[in-house]
Amino acid sequence: MNRMTKEPWTPDDFARWGVRCIESFSVEELALLQQKVEGWIRERGSPSGKKRHRSPFIMKPRTIEHG
Repeated sequence: MNRMTKEPWTPDDFARWGVRCIESFSVEELALLQQKVEGWIRERGSPSGKKRHRSPFIMKPRTIEHG
């Protein structure tokens, strides 16, 4: 459904915007998409526990001036 209007999308609307419903995919296409997603997840990998490099934050001592 197009959230800007209250009218549901028609098949022509889907085609114009290049949107496909899951029902319009074949079994082979869904299997290929699943393989692609799994490949992307493997490429991304899991965090290895190694933290990213951060510059050390060093507080400067406060000097209290009395006078």
